[in-house]
Amino acid sequence: MAVLRSVQGGAPDRVDGFELAYVTRDGEQARVALAEAWSLRLERAEPVRRFGSYRGQRHLPGRWWSATDQRHVGYESWLERDHLAAFDFDPEVVAIASQPFWLFWASEAGKTRSHAPGLLLAPR
Repeated sequence: MAVLRSVQGGAPDRVDGFELAYVTRDGEQARVALAEAWSLRLERAEPVRRFGSYRGQRHLPGRWWSATDQRHVGYESWLERDHLAAFDFDPEVVAIASQPFWLFWASEAGKTRSHAPGLLLAPR
């Protein structure tokens, strides 16, 4: 498995126009510029959205008990669950968060875009 490395040196200059939203410990939403988010500890953050399920659903969401974090970590598909299991056994991973933030940016057409990454890993 590839060794994970931390990004050194803080935020690069090319992050203008991006914002990051996350859930605080109080359960409130906070939104900051991406350049300001480098110091946040998001690897223990709560998910920014729910893992919905409905009858006839083609993927199977659930929660994985993480030995790394000593808590449940959500997943949206069995593929994501399999990645969680692999990362949970990797000694280089010290924390795992599922959908810990929303990333917002404007497209070239001026429309606001967003993405919540499936997993965030904290390396040793």
